Amino acid sequence: MEEFTAYTDQIIRLTIEYIPKVVLAVLVLSIGWWIINRITQAAMKRLDSSGLSADIRSFTYSVINIGLKVLLIISIADIIGVATTSFVGIIAAMGFAIGLALQGNLSNFASGVLILMMRPFKVGDEVKVQGLWAFVKEIQIFHTVFTNFDNTDTIIPNSVVMSGTIQNMSDTPTRGISIKLAIPFEEDLDKVMQIVKEAAFKIPEVDRSKEPFYWITNHESHYMQMYVGFKIPQKGFWNTDFKVRKSIIDACVQHKLKVVYPEGVDFGEFGKWKVPQPVVNASSSQRVTTNA
Repeated sequence: MEEFTAYTDQIIRLTIEYIPKVVLAVLVLSIGWWIINRITQAAMKRLDSSGLSADIRSFTYSVINIGLKVLLIISIADIIGVATTSFVGIIAAMGFAIGLALQGNLSNFASGVLILMMRPFKVGDEVKVQGLWAFVKEIQIFHTVFTNFDNTDTIIPNSVVMSGTIQNMSDTPTRGISIKLAIPFEEDLDKVMQIVKEAAFKIPEVDRSKEPFYWITNHESHYMQMYVGFKIPQKGFWNTDFKVRKSIIDACVQHKLKVVYPEGVDFGEFGKWKVPQPVVNASSSQRVTTNA
């Protein structure tokens, strides 16, 4: 009987001791939960107006919401009297382990945030990244999706994207086009340059306010290698590029300009192949090759 009375007294004492703490904890939980919801809603509105992608907004919202609620629960445990030192230590250890396991993804996430902040490219841009030449399709939290010229997709982690050189071909309103020509030495170079210029300027998109840029890169055994550069708008670049090249080809055919092919094959006039033929030297009976 005395033991039952002792247990009853202990229960009453603990109840009297902890009821105020429980009531206070419930009150703090209710008010804190309401405040956290208001804070996260305000943060979500700010994120919606920030211009970030939907994935980044959702991820950031989750981090804010869960982080604040974890802090609230720890505070409530401390109010009730639960030792939070070990609890915090366990959370820290779990966070460290998760961080090690996800360090690659965290790096990709950080790189994704940098892409969105620094904006080295945006969706729709034509870029060269890590040896890939493609168009930006999507910028996700952990990776970026690129669409290749054959309409296939390539996915590259954001940390890999940011670790190398990024060339953005869509960053300026105009863009250069470079055309390679192999011109035999017997052709009149000034005439060729004029014909090429007039042919390119027939295309309305080509910038006529700037003279073409010519430069000779090599002198081979029977021809010189020359490049011609023009400025065209970024919008519709590939369509204009095709029209300029076709116009130059048509002009070469019209003016019967010679075009040089690889060493040993001479395409004299358009439509007539000139292929080297073996000729036998009667005096030495040795086979030598000369151009026909």
